[in-house]
Amino acid sequence: MINNFVFSINTALPIFLVMLVGYGLKKGRVIDDAFVKKANILVFYVALPIKLFYDVSQTDFLEAFDRQLLSFLIVATMAGIVLSWLVGKATTQNDAQLGAFIHGSFRGNFIYIGFSLIENITGSLHPKVPIIAAVMVPLYNIIGVLILSYTATASNTGDRVRKTVWSIFRNPMVLSIGAGIIASLLSLRIPVFMARTMGYFSALTVPLALIAIGASFVISQSLQSIKPSLAASMLKLVILPLAAVMAAFYWGFRGEDLILVYILFGVPTATTSYIMTVALKGDSEMAANIIMITTALSVITMTLFVFAFKSMGII
Repeated sequence: MINNFVFSINTALPIFLVMLVGYGLKKGRVIDDAFVKKANILVFYVALPIKLFYDVSQTDFLEAFDRQLLSFLIVATMAGIVLSWLVGKATTQNDAQLGAFIHGSFRGNFIYIGFSLIENITGSLHPKVPIIAAVMVPLYNIIGVLILSYTATASNTGDRVRKTVWSIFRNPMVLSIGAGIIASLLSLRIPVFMARTMGYFSALTVPLALIAIGASFVISQSLQSIKPSLAASMLKLVILPLAAVMAAFYWGFRGEDLILVYILFGVPTATTSYIMTVALKGDSEMAANIIMITTALSVITMTLFVFAFKSMGII
């Protein structure tokens, strides 16, 4: 049991420590808001798209495409949204808070923190992961727009909705995954010098993203609207991932598929939820609170879930 716990700590803690380094660098004024902004741009528009393209292009898409698993993830996501809506109605004070509550409860940081956790557990990025990202990230965006638009306090949200929906189809992650799928289907061979170049960017992606997330922490905000924020965090980190894993086990998923189900549902709330909430005039304070709390508490919940998986022999 001691070995299982050590494995769990070694898996989840490094992710949080890198974010903590980012927070310390910001507090020590080694980096500033301008650096964080540029780092996010570098990750979002350059490093991450290159990593996703390379990972997908080197995967046998037809073999990695698991229709049964993807169908389960979509259905479980919709069920989680319904549950979040019911809990949010009983917890929040207005529609703007409700939109941020629901969005923060179901949308996890699968790309940055999820990828890192998968690599720590298995030693590499599972071939199914980029395919899951190709389906779930656009779905998250579409659902997020619909929820935030429906609950927005502003009456005229049409232009913002159209712009946000259009941005989904111009999203660098979506475009790079699409290009990677085409390259995979065509069995495109990437020259060695290009593969090594892409490898450098792949190595850059996760640590820079985690540093930027940590540098974005504002601890004082997490003490505001504490009740609904904690309720959303409990849903995001414990209730929804536990329910999803139990349902997946009941439906016959085993081994690494269960790990993928947990990571999709159990990672902390994505920072994108804050950006979209601001764009659609939702409760940005609530969105920020949920991100801060889930990120801080995730080191505990991820460690415990990984320990449970290890103890049960799933890992």
